Amino acid sequence: MKRIMNVRLYCCLLFAGFLFQSCSKEDIAQESQLKISNATTVTTADMVGSWDITKMMADVEVDLNSTPGGSKNLLDETDCFNTMSITFDANGTFVSNNASMSFESGDGDDFSCLSDRMDSGTWNIVDNKLVLNISINGSDYTHEKAIDLGSDTFAFDVTKIESDQYVNDPGNTRASEIRILMLEYTRAK
Repeated sequence: MKRIMNVRLYCCLLFAGFLFQSCSKEDIAQESQLKISNATTVTTADMVGSWDITKMMADVEVDLNSTPGGSKNLLDETDCFNTMSITFDANGTFVSNNASMSFESGDGDDFSCLSDRMDSGTWNIVDNKLVLNISINGSDYTHEKAIDLGSDTFAFDVTKIESDQYVNDPGNTRASEIRILMLEYTRAK
């Protein structure tokens, strides 16, 4: 009986040791970074201010700048999107600087950065979702995005259909495999 108890104790200690070894310090640090939107309701006060794009993560790695290797972060591959920003005013209006790129500039994999487009409209938060009402070229659009809000960041996903507004891709280009993007903005200081 005593031997069975010793074997069980040994197995429990071995299992506990395995658990502690399998979690790196980086894993623990990432888990400890609590997102506000997962802990509480996002309010309009959380969003008021100016925000600059800091990540544009694709679901696949791409090589847009023809250097060895690629990246899932499109901002590492091109400066086309570096000027993207949005300002949410407390009165419920916003102004955003949106950038785009086109692969129709010549050779199939060559692309060009198109001029920035300034958009404006109204915004609010409904059920932790950012709702933007915007008029583009005389047409009215409503974009509703579930957001992840951090202490100084917010992020949302953009689907392939939505990204067609920003990337004019005729197919068979370096960006054609992208199906979803995650855009992250950081509060401007």
